[in-house]
Amino acid sequence: MASVRIRKRTAVPFGRRFTRATWLLWLLLFLALPAVAHAQFTFVTNDDNTITITGYTGTDGRVVIPVNLGYFPVVSIGNWAFYATSVTNVLIPDSVTEIGDGAFFDCQSLTNITIGNGVTNISDWAFGFCSSLMSVCCRGNAPNLGGSNVFYGSEATVYYLPGTVGWKTTLGGQSTVLWNPMAPFTYMVNGDGVTLTIIGYTGSGGTIAIPDSIDFLSVTQIGGNAFYGRNNLTNVTVPDSVTNIGAYAFDSCANLVNIVIPDDLNSIGNDAFAFCSSLTNFIIPRRINNIQDYTFAFCSKLQSVTIPDDVSVIGLFAFEGCTKLTSVIIPDTVTNLGDAAFIGCLSFTSVVIPSGVTSLPNYLFYGCASMTNVTIPEGVVSIGNNTFADCSSLTNLTIPSGVTIIGWRAFADCVSLDSVNIPDGIASLDGTFSGCTHMKNVAIPNTITRMGDGTFGGCSSLASIVLPDGVTSIGNDAFANCTSLTNIIIPDGVLYIGVSAFESCTNLSHIKLPKSLSE
Repeated sequence: MASVRIRKRTAVPFGRRFTRATWLLWLLLFLALPAVAHAQFTFVTNDDNTITITGYTGTDGRVVIPVNLGYFPVVSIGNWAFYATSVTNVLIPDSVTEIGDGAFFDCQSLTNITIGNGVTNISDWAFGFCSSLMSVCCRGNAPNLGGSNVFYGSEATVYYLPGTVGWKTTLGGQSTVLWNPMAPFTYMVNGDGVTLTIIGYTGSGGTIAIPDSIDFLSVTQIGGNAFYGRNNLTNVTVPDSVTNIGAYAFDSCANLVNIVIPDDLNSIGNDAFAFCSSLTNFIIPRRINNIQDYTFAFCSKLQSVTIPDDVSVIGLFAFEGCTKLTSVIIPDTVTNLGDAAFIGCLSFTSVVIPSGVTSLPNYLFYGCASMTNVTIPEGVVSIGNNTFADCSSLTNLTIPSGVTIIGWRAFADCVSLDSVNIPDGIASLDGTFSGCTHMKNVAIPNTITRMGDGTFGGCSSLASIVLPDGVTSIGNDAFANCTSLTNIIIPDGVLYIGVSAFESCTNLSHIKLPKSLSE
């Protein structure tokens, strides 16, 4: 039956029937055009600085026609450009306006072609003898056909989109079907002309599976703010075609309990899941190497996170306010921890900091009230402001010998901290142990020259302390409210003692001031 139908549609130019061999001879007349090779395509530059593709030299069956070659737009597929190649799927971008004579003639492995919305003309024999062609997906209005043999020898169905015009029940003898799947998403076409980014959700369902294609374009990105604040969402499945999730993509989806994302995802933007307060667990894909700022901030029910080995950076406030998170295994590949990355993780019990980290930033573990111990590697040279402040369950701590800077209030209000070593090399302390009410013993190294404001203020269990001879300054409230302090020797080199330095030290019976004091 099929062969009979094909014969009835056969054109007989010049008074005789054309075979493939005859077409091959005729084709040679068109192969004298000058062409330039570019990767897997050959092409010519037209007089108006546009590009016509003239050939395909690649071996991949799936072909994406580029929007641009060099600096110029691709606007046409030339005559016989893909003649008898082994392509299987072809995506033509919206920049293309014309498909030439026999452009895909005798592509016997071609099963599907997606035609961009810019195509207005398809010349004769463009898909002649494409015997495996099953679907032609048109994104624009019905194109003009250059003859009756555009689809000669094909059984393809032509699909078109809602809102496009000019369509009839057939196109070039092929049946046409309106493509109208439910897709409650808004999107924008990416620069490659054949993929898209989802930028919004118009549906009302709580459980959604994002499709891998919409309107014949592959879904490769979830855009910034795409699902921001959609409290109706409870479960989301992201298709394997997606490689990027943008900033704030699911921010403030307060009822999102579960999300399935592809293992090959390349990037997750900042704040992508911030304030997803019902999310309970998350596995970060293996290709992610940077956890961006605020990615999981205030995911207050998040209990576990798996961080892959390739991650090198954990950004600012990345896990801020994850109050149910009990622990995180930070892989050895991590070398950079952002400020306040784990601030307010109230259920954190312990953490091992990777050996490649050299600096503990400001507020890193501030308010991790359940953390009892922490391992700081030898390579660390600085501890920032408030890094461990208000870690009220922290009982012991070893500061590596290489640390030369301890920031303001680094261990303030660690009310369970019993004792601490301060390594040689530290020159100044500022509010460092303020409010450490359980601290009984501390050894001050000889390198210390300045006891800043509130350094031991409120250390009510501290009974005695020896200040090294190099100290020249004692700041405001440095030992205020040290109610157990009975003895302190102030070195002769001290030049300044600040306001209320020993206020409310009720058991300090006497103190000898050095002659060196200038104020």
